[in-house]
Amino acid sequence: MGDEQTPLRYLNPVERTTLGWLVSRLCATGNARYRRALEETGTEATVRMACVNALRLYAIVLFVLGSIVKLAHVGTAATALYGLAAACMLWSFWCLYTVVGPEREFKQGASFEQHPT
Repeated sequence: MGDEQTPLRYLNPVERTTLGWLVSRLCATGNARYRRALEETGTEATVRMACVNALRLYAIVLFVLGSIVKLAHVGTAATALYGLAAACMLWSFWCLYTVVGPEREFKQGASFEQHPT
């Protein structure tokens, strides 16, 4: 991804601070699936999906940590970690909702370029 397509520009300040490093890493993979997503849905929608994936990774890690802490019989800390994991999942659903607009816009633009009338 070039400088003009840096993934951080599609994230809000909170996302940039908390997820920016992971979203940048997910967008820098250069694998075939990522390239296909860029071609089919556009840069902004692909970055928003990377944000969804990053939040889900955070949720998984927080849930595992909560389970480990619960095994150590520290219920309050486990509950807090489970709560953070749930918040990450809710945030990821919001980010998933924000993918629809840019994806639709990109596809309409691509359709217009293919079939100008």
